[in-house]
Amino acid sequence: MNDTDCITLSSRKDFTSYINLLRNLTNGDFSQVSSCRREVCGALWGSGNPDISGIGLAIGYLSESVICAGLIFFSVYLAAKRKKRRSKSKVPRLLLASAAEKFYDSAVFFCFAIQAASIVTLTRADFGISADGMGAFTLEIAWLVSSLTLLPLTPLVMRPEMFVEDEDTVESINHPTDRASIAIEDHQSNSTRCNGGDGNALREARKGQRFLSIVVCWAMGFGPFFSRMGGTFGESRIGNTPDTVISVTEWNTIANACFQDVHTLSSQERSLITSFGIISYLLLSVVIISKITVSIVDGSSDIELPWLRILSFEPKENERLGLYARSLLEFIIMITLVIQFWAFFRMRDVQSVMVRAMGESFSDALEAEELLPAGTSALVADIVGLPSKAVAEKAGSKWTEATGN
Repeated sequence: MNDTDCITLSSRKDFTSYINLLRNLTNGDFSQVSSCRREVCGALWGSGNPDISGIGLAIGYLSESVICAGLIFFSVYLAAKRKKRRSKSKVPRLLLASAAEKFYDSAVFFCFAIQAASIVTLTRADFGISADGMGAFTLEIAWLVSSLTLLPLTPLVMRPEMFVEDEDTVESINHPTDRASIAIEDHQSNSTRCNGGDGNALREARKGQRFLSIVVCWAMGFGPFFSRMGGTFGESRIGNTPDTVISVTEWNTIANACFQDVHTLSSQERSLITSFGIISYLLLSVVIISKITVSIVDGSSDIELPWLRILSFEPKENERLGLYARSLLEFIIMITLVIQFWAFFRMRDVQSVMVRAMGESFSDALEAEELLPAGTSALVADIVGLPSKAVAEKAGSKWTEATGN
């Protein structure tokens, strides 16, 4: 193939039409892909998408999860102190409530933006609007970031006491007698305040607002989840049946040319990534649907039923079964997040090495390389998703051209 053919193959909009074009230009001999390796591999697997997987966003995903974990641990610590009556200071409770409120609002806005970006990315690729540079890895990363921004919000929704500033109000929430007495006591405690507002009503309104915001993000996350399910269990266009676009042998020929000297994802890694990607959205769905169900049933009854609180993952301090269920779910969410982050950086690393092996610069990590000081260890480079110099050189990358060092 000549240079003109390579330029033609540098972008794609539809997978089927692109494979047909590639077949025509190579006369069915896909081993010729090596002569246009940079263009073909970039079109099929992508060269990075800073809009969803850039180094700044990667730090944002990590920060969201770390801050969420910190708030939860602080909340557990205060709950333990309250049980033992070790401290009557209101400052820690005020700090937690204020931090949780501000963080949740910011995290929801961040999640909403990422869900919108993921939907746009997947819509372009799936419906052929414009899939330039949006290869397979970019699509899989779009699936990942959707759940990476949703999962950290889930534990906060299950812990409404984190957002309460008054220690006495937290106590009444965890040890209620009945709804009427709660409302009376809360109104009396707030009637002495200058604003004279009903603290219970305000607290419930804010709680409803938080839940509504995560429901909106959850509904938007169905788009990436549906795309993942279609890509995983839908009919593949790669196979040996007459209705497929390209045979397995032909596809492997292209893949071998693109991933020469690159340690790509194994079948076990792909299965792990797919399984936990599906589990992550289902976990959030269980919480959201349960809380919606509880709100419907609870609204038609004047008596607060313990099993409803367990189903809504908002148990009181004396309800051990509910506390165990919530703690177990939070532990599963933590494990799922760890695996999701591993998958995110693993895919970025494979995509980075492949792009560098073609003599290109990885758009998602270029800025980070310029900012890293000289002598940065390979461990730090791995954390931010950059291949070490030795790995890049082994893959055939021109390190000096890509980084300027």
